[in-house]
Amino acid sequence: VGAMRELAVACIFYMVCSAGMSVFNKLAVRVLPLPITLVCVQMVFTIVSVGCRPKSVHIGSLRDALRWGLTVPLLFAAMLVSSMIAMEHNTLGTIVVFRNIAPLFTLFIERLFRIPMRNSPETVASLLTIVFGVVLYHFHAVSFTGIGLAAICLNMAFAVLERLMQRHLMAQSPVDISKPGMMLLNNACGLLPCGVLLMTYREHERWRAVFGDLTTGGVALVLISCVNGLAISYAGLRVQQLVTATTFMVLTNVNKFAVVLFGVLVL
Repeated sequence: VGAMRELAVACIFYMVCSAGMSVFNKLAVRVLPLPITLVCVQMVFTIVSVGCRPKSVHIGSLRDALRWGLTVPLLFAAMLVSSMIAMEHNTLGTIVVFRNIAPLFTLFIERLFRIPMRNSPETVASLLTIVFGVVLYHFHAVSFTGIGLAAICLNMAFAVLERLMQRHLMAQSPVDISKPGMMLLNNACGLLPCGVLLMTYREHERWRAVFGDLTTGGVALVLISCVNGLAISYAGLRVQQLVTATTFMVLTNVNKFAVVLFGVLVL
């Protein structure tokens, strides 16, 4: 009973953070139209927040640090940046709906590598139903730009790979690193490639103009997205330790009804 309660609390907390991340990132990238810069700001915020509690950071060995730091953070950074770019070029509803097909890929990969998980014809049928719904949405409600579609596809690919690698290093072949330590590595190691992308896309040349036009409300939205990013970093790691990557991706999609409704009514 205790384990089930712990799982339920972890899943609910993650779902709330996930829904908030979709909404607040969309709002934040509208007031600060520099997606890679916004990701960097969120990463620095998490690094500083975790650094304020150094005793909570535990990294067992250099080998564990390298196993985690050279894989998950790079995929994590790629997922965040592609998500921000996708939000800049697509509606919130389009992004959310298309992300629903991601669990089908994680299911295939986990079955391919014989990762222990409960599976049934009903599971496959439910995921195929989601795909059918995405196809219907595409033909009746989606207007893509080339960069928008590419960003969504890349975001799904990076999200699937990041979840699979994270699950592997937390459950199948676990590393001796605390969750705050994982958060620190994710953001510190991910900051470097994000910085390179920031310079490549020359976002820094627009800082003066964009930050100069940022209102108090805009600053508040960016700060809220940072706090939500900190929360989802921990919540995601906690849930990923308890469930398979496929279950995690499905769980991420469950709360999107509220996100789509928000996009339709508010955005």
